[in-house]
Amino acid sequence: MAYINGFEDYLRGQDKSDNTVSCYIRDAKGFIEWYNRRIDYGLDRVIELDLVEYKKHLQNGSDSIITINRKIAGINGFLGWLYRERIIEKELSIKPIKNKEIKEYKGLEDRELRKIRAEIHRTGDLMHIAIIEILIGTGIRVSELVDLKLDDIEISDRKGKVEVIGKGNAFRTIPLNKDTRKAISEYLEVRRKTEDCHLLIGQRGRLNRNAINLILKKYGDRVGIEVSPHQLRHTLGYKLVKEGKPLTTIQQILGHDNIQTTNIYTLTTEQDKIVALEGLEW
Repeated sequence: MAYINGFEDYLRGQDKSDNTVSCYIRDAKGFIEWYNRRIDYGLDRVIELDLVEYKKHLQNGSDSIITINRKIAGINGFLGWLYRERIIEKELSIKPIKNKEIKEYKGLEDRELRKIRAEIHRTGDLMHIAIIEILIGTGIRVSELVDLKLDDIEISDRKGKVEVIGKGNAFRTIPLNKDTRKAISEYLEVRRKTEDCHLLIGQRGRLNRNAINLILKKYGDRVGIEVSPHQLRHTLGYKLVKEGKPLTTIQQILGHDNIQTTNIYTLTTEQDKIVALEGLEW
């Protein structure tokens, strides 16, 4: 446990999000448990062959390649910490698995978004309307959405913006379009009075990420569409790419550290291919 406590202190000192810290600690514990069951030596004697065997162990499980690579990232973070603390003499890491599968678009089709958006607006619940409009109008993460405070939002007659603290405590400002401004303004008129300064307040207080997921799922189930905040983020990213917006602009809107992350929104959908070929004339 001493290793785990030290690793956790290091991660929190690096301003990692609570979710990242939780995942990395879980990954490190999983590796330590496997190592202790199979190896007679302490972690200070870990070698590259042990890591090869652990990678095989992960691959023999039921996890997807994406999940395995996420676990490997956590373990590599732990191994890096062990090396920096001079607990191990050699810098070690596990190579991620190359995913040869064709990546697919993870957002909603236009007709799906229109359908679920209309379903939410039709109920007249102003908080739920504000949630969908903020998500599709800004592309912010669900963790960023639930952390929004009243002071983070600035709205006037013709413009508005929201200030977001994202991953790694990175700050960014996102302009608000007219639909998002309207939805927020109308919600604020009926928002429950409370000393809590967070934007989204339900009957039991501030909404958490699980509440947002459940709200979207409720409407998605009504119209037979699977929907999540992450899908809506992908939907906006793809739409901005399709409309020819610069990747660097999209990167800043979505809060990506690396432009390569933004490249995932350049994926072509099957409908894109159909439209491209249907319009051909020779």
